[in-house]
Amino acid sequence: MEKWVKLVTADHPVEAGFVRGLLEAQDIEVQLRSMELWTAAVEIYTAEGARPSVWVRPADLERARAVLEKSPADAGSPWHCPRCGEALEGQFTACWQCGCRREAEE
Repeated sequence: MEKWVKLVTADHPVEAGFVRGLLEAQDIEVQLRSMELWTAAVEIYTAEGARPSVWVRPADLERARAVLEKSPADAGSPWHCPRCGEALEGQFTACWQCGCRREAEE
């Protein structure tokens, strides 16, 4: 069985998906675990094992940590989705609410 190590435990599936996207953009293979438990009762969700988590191969662990430690200031300025108006932080390239891609800044 191939070994994986837990990189982070997310507060919700959107956060886990965001971390996954950051890592995959750097060619780091990722596994998401416990995503199906998100819809379970709150009592179950608050348990550590029931929260979504992001796992990477041991050889990629340090590189993955470095990707996550990048300064948010490097991510760009906050923006509003042109389709639904959702306020988003600069690191997002698409709206998490409706999926609309960020327009190029002029």
